[in-house]
Amino acid sequence: LDASVLESLPINHLFAKLSSLRPPPVLLNPNVLSTPRDNTVFSACLWTVDAELDYVESWAAEWRGPLSLLVTTTSAPGSSHHQELVNKLAALQRKHPPLRQTFFAHLLHLDPATDTHPNAFLNIARLLAPSPRVVLFPGNLSSVPPKTLYRTLLHQQPSSSSAMASRGRVRRRKPSVLTNQERTSFPFASLAPLVLARDDSAWCTERFFAGMSRAADWEECLWQVWLANFGDLEVRQVPGISVEGAHTTEHTSTVRQPSKPSHSCEAI
Repeated sequence: LDASVLESLPINHLFAKLSSLRPPPVLLNPNVLSTPRDNTVFSACLWTVDAELDYVESWAAEWRGPLSLLVTTTSAPGSSHHQELVNKLAALQRKHPPLRQTFFAHLLHLDPATDTHPNAFLNIARLLAPSPRVVLFPGNLSSVPPKTLYRTLLHQQPSSSSAMASRGRVRRRKPSVLTNQERTSFPFASLAPLVLARDDSAWCTERFFAGMSRAADWEECLWQVWLANFGDLEVRQVPGISVEGAHTTEHTSTVRQPSKPSHSCEAI
């Protein structure tokens, strides 16, 4: 696979373009565990607050690929709490040997006055992912995908023979929404994951409203991706996938819909 265009750009430059958090973050520490990069294809992108790191263990047991996890904290860089966080992340990696090759943890030190902006945090986790394709999981870490999902996605990745276009060129696949069997069109089930290229031109809309829930913010992201692709998204049915994490506030606003939605739907 060709190297992503993101690889040649400085992190500070990319971060400035993707997020306008206010007050500005104090510090971004990417890959605090210095996990070596490998020739990976898919990464799961997630974010969490520092108080909920224990849920990483569930992901270590179920997700077989790389994890790009953004951890937000209001602790000061270099403080005792900062070191406790790093130690806890390292302990999780030692406890679960596969994480030594797959766990990419990033610490984002926030000003205590900064509101929670889920899409902005997820964009950063995507930006720092170690692979050319990503799966954005907008729910909290208590919502874990089926154990077979990573292998299934690998079998359907763009470099497979079924994804080759004319003249031997790799056909760039459109983004895919992963949902349960009950919701296969827009608006999708709340917090339905999204598969796309890490350097895809569509990034999650960052609506900076106070108190924005994960579900409400993510609905805006799916709407943005839907528009960017003129409604032509793949919708994949994933039996057993949980699309609503615990402690998530339901978003009940009316969703704008295209007059003639166009999508393809296939089961995984």
